[in-house]
Amino acid sequence: MPHVRILAGVASALIATSACADASRKAPVEDGYHIPYVVGSGGEKRDVMNVPGSVTVLSRKFMDDIQATSVQDALRYAPGVQVMGR
Repeated sequence: MPHVRILAGVASALIATSACADASRKAPVEDGYHIPYVVGSGGEKRDVMNVPGSVTVLSRKFMDDIQATSVQDALRYAPGVQVMGR
């Protein structure tokens, strides 16, 4: 009879461990914005890391998140840009 109790204890520990492992396997949280490239004034695509100077990118996802309905709404979040009116 003691073997049955030990076996039951080990089995319940294994079940609890596998349940915890399944709970910890969640999809990665996407909490930022990833920009693979930027489009220059001439229309050419460039890697963000290879653009000379500083670049502020306002992605479509970012504009959707802030619910921008105009260029002024979007540019309010660009550093060094002042938007007048409206």
